[in-house]
Amino acid sequence: MKKTDGSSARPLNRVEATEHIKREPLGHLMAEQKLRDAGFQGEVSSDETLLEKYSTDESIFSIKPQIVLQPLNEKDIEIAVKVLSKETKQFPSLSLTPRAAGTGLSGGSLTDSVVVDVCEHMKSIGEVESHGYETTIRCEPGAMWKDVERQLKLFDTYIPSFPASKDICSIGGAVANNCAGPDSLRYGHMADWVESINIILYDGNTYAVKPLSYKEFQKLTKKKSAFSQIASDVFELIENNEQVIKRAEPKTKKNSSGYSLWDVLDTSIKEFKQGNGTFDLTRLISGSQGTLGIITSVVLRAEPIEHDTSLVVVPVFDLADASTVVTEALKYNPINLEVFDAISFDLALQNPDFFKSRLNPLEYYKVMLSLYTTYHVRYFRKTPDFTLLITVNESDMGKLREMLRNLRKNGGKKARFVIKESEKEMFWQVRRASYSLSKLQDPNKRPAAFLEDMTVPPKNLGRFFAEIKSLLKKYNLTAAVHGHGGNGHFHFYPLLDFTKKSTPQLVEKLADDFFNVAIKYEGNLCGEHNDGIIRTPHLSKMYSRAALDLFKQVEHIFDPADIFNPGKKVNPRFDIKSNIRKTN
Repeated sequence: MKKTDGSSARPLNRVEATEHIKREPLGHLMAEQKLRDAGFQGEVSSDETLLEKYSTDESIFSIKPQIVLQPLNEKDIEIAVKVLSKETKQFPSLSLTPRAAGTGLSGGSLTDSVVVDVCEHMKSIGEVESHGYETTIRCEPGAMWKDVERQLKLFDTYIPSFPASKDICSIGGAVANNCAGPDSLRYGHMADWVESINIILYDGNTYAVKPLSYKEFQKLTKKKSAFSQIASDVFELIENNEQVIKRAEPKTKKNSSGYSLWDVLDTSIKEFKQGNGTFDLTRLISGSQGTLGIITSVVLRAEPIEHDTSLVVVPVFDLADASTVVTEALKYNPINLEVFDAISFDLALQNPDFFKSRLNPLEYYKVMLSLYTTYHVRYFRKTPDFTLLITVNESDMGKLREMLRNLRKNGGKKARFVIKESEKEMFWQVRRASYSLSKLQDPNKRPAAFLEDMTVPPKNLGRFFAEIKSLLKKYNLTAAVHGHGGNGHFHFYPLLDFTKKSTPQLVEKLADDFFNVAIKYEGNLCGEHNDGIIRTPHLSKMYSRAALDLFKQVEHIFDPADIFNPGKKVNPRFDIKSNIRKTN
């Protein structure tokens, strides 16, 4: 591999960053037939109804594919990669985009070429295995998180990086986006819980990827395979650009943008060569949105479920106190620190029927009683700007009482332990329902996911959100807010009318203005929902040209023919305005 200091500018892929790639119906028609001829056993379809179904996900975009594949197994995907790799020489627009449950918010599963739906058939879940103090489980990418969670719960374990969408998302999507939810404050992203990954690379073969010692790495690179060449090239890239990579690492605790080259080695190059640490390409594959290959199975580690915990609720009535309260709470190493805003609280108060389908009748009565008692009696009919939910271990009650005293002194005057289970459930119901509740504000508009993943250091939280509120007011927009306060990570979805012709232009303007605010406060654009279509064109706001060039080289090392989900992470190819959905 040619050595570089990370300063060269030209992309290596066959698709230029802004070039429009036209669709080639003949190429897709031939690919469909060749897939069948090659022995592809699953469904291959260009039925219009099915194509429309796969034209959208939970993002703001709509892009129609040409073919939908529903592979039966790993062998089917190997066939698809080998067939498409050959056909791209004649028809460059052909590509493969893996899709799991379609719950992503960045448009990562959308394509104008071939969709590979891994959820229809590839959803098996292996046995839970215990190895000393470690518990693992193997899953295919289409396995639904809730089903894996149910299996792990039998062993009193869970995967701590669970996202808020765990009831509707799949394991494959969670790994591909490097998801992170409430407990990620203590336990990190999905990548932190990946033991190994089976992935089909550009040569159409499946490889098992796991952390390697230096001796194991040397042994691998002596082999002749696509994987050994990739491992060798990535190592050389890191070795030649160690300082560039170190400077590129985001300062926020949460990040799923770009390719996390800074996590591949857990030591320096020098220390690794001395036999310390590991070289771990699962750290690049997790969060790559299917741009480096197609995942066919994953082994995940699980953590014992925390039982002895307490919930501390802190209503913050003055936005200026938010940063102080959060930074004070973080001193006590909480399991999670979640947030919802005044709009979410008010919407819950105004729409009690919303919760009927989420709770049984007795729970519903108790939760609603807690909701109105809290508002009328505890808060004297004043809605907090923010409500903080802090989950802590009960192992040291002395420290917890100290935390409570300090929170009350530092902006959280009404901080308290919540004892009643129905009251705990009330607060968590509002937090989890914030996004769904926001839809009730205006049935003629859609909560738009494109600003929802910015993250700033907690110390800047108050100033950041004050400016965000000013921008919302400037554009006359309403957005309910929730998020992971311990990481300075907010989700908010402004209500937009996607039937209006002016909306695409507004989206571009909003993205530019809001993303600049995150960067201003030392933050990033993407805490857990990944780059996809919406954020890929904006990554130059948070990464240097040298870092972006390294990302392009990583993608090219793994995918020299650019057949895996092109246009995401690097080399944006989908125009944001022309691909925005037209319906609410």
